[in-house]
Order: sequence, then structure tokens, then C-alpha cells
Amino acid sequence: MNTLDSKRYVINNVDALLRILHADPRYALAFRNKAEQHITLKLRRKFFNAPPEGVVDAFNNALMKFLQTRSFKDEALLHGQPEGGWTAHELAVSKLGGYLYRGSLHELIQIHRRTRHEVHLTGPQGNEEGEDAALGDARHVADPSEFNDPARAYEHLSIIKRMRDCINKLSDTLRTTMFLYLDDMPMEQIARQQDLHVPTVKSRLHAARKLVTDCTRKGMD
Repeated sequence: MNTLDSKRYVINNVDALLRILHADPRYALAFRNKAEQHITLKLRRKFFNAPPEGVVDAFNNALMKFLQTRSFKDEALLHGQPEGGWTAHELAVSKLGGYLYRGSLHELIQIHRRTRHEVHLTGPQGNEEGEDAALGDARHVADPSEFNDPARAYEHLSIIKRMRDCINKLSDTLRTTMFLYLDDMPMEQIARQQDLHVPTVKSRLHAARKLVTDCTRKGMD
């Protein structure tokens, strides 16, 4: 008889997965535990100051939404599926695990924003001096990087994505020059490679930066 870790199921679609999770509680529990362990560990490493209970809540919310909405492509369950089917642990770190990670990340950001809003509303009613001291202590021990804040990290990644999209909208001439510059190629080398004068390269970069900046700002409005 197979052990729990080696028990496999061939899963061709989300409906089949849900039937298996319902029919085999031990498999379902093993999948959930492994997914929670894998995803919450990644989130805690990424967001140093996120409270552990908030990270777990984010995972639970993402898992519940998946079970309720079944919003996962059937073909993704087939991608990389071993010949004998998925073990619970393999399934937890498959594309489904990645999907649940992204859902958990979204939920964590929403929890963070709600909590920040509630603190902002209720803060003045408390002991302001004590709260200021507590916040000072928190800042002292927290990761100084702005990316320990889930909301800021998400916003930063969104801006980077918009900038990439805007760069791809440039003309071939400007885009090529911009990519060479972003690859840390010296101006003189860019000029030689494109058979241009250095002032022309600088002019193209100036035009490209302005177009990308304007495009990115429009996307943020």
C-alpha cells in the first residue's frame, strides 16, 4: 500500500482535483499543509515585516477563493504532471502552487491596506506618545528596505511592468538605443555600433526617456 507521500492521482482538470480532495481527506490535508508551508515561507522571506498570522490568513483566503471559484486552467494541471499522477507534495509546488502564491500575495496586500487604513482611523484615539514609541521600535528592528512593505513592493513591480510596456512601444530606432544603454554599454560604443555620433545617441536617449516617462505616468493616472 502506498504511503501518503507517494500516493498519486492523475488529475486532468479542476473538477477532478476537487473530487479527489473531497474523497481523500488525508491527501487533501497533505496538499494543504505543504502548500501553506511552501507559500507562507516565500512570503515571509519576501516581506520581512508582514505579521505571520497575516501571511497565513492571506494563504487561507487565496485557497478558499480557488476552491469556490475554480479559477485555474485545466491544462495547467497537466503541465509537468508525472506519468503516475501527482503526489500531494508535488501538486503543492506545481503550477497550482504558483497560482496560489500569487493569490496569497494579492490577499496579503489587501490585508495590509485594510490594516493600515484601520490604524490610521483609530490611532489618534489611543496613547499617541506610546504609539509613537512603539512605531519607532518597529522601524528600528524592521527591514529598512521599502520592499518589506507588501503594498510598496507591489506598486514598484507595477511601475516596472508599465515602464517595460512603454519601452516596447518605442520606435525600433529609439528602443534599440535604449536597450543598449540599459545594458550599461558606454555612449561611445553605442555610437560605433549604430554608426552614429555621440550627440545623436544622447538625443535619442533623451527622447526615449521622455516618451517612456510620459507613457508610464499616463498608466498611473
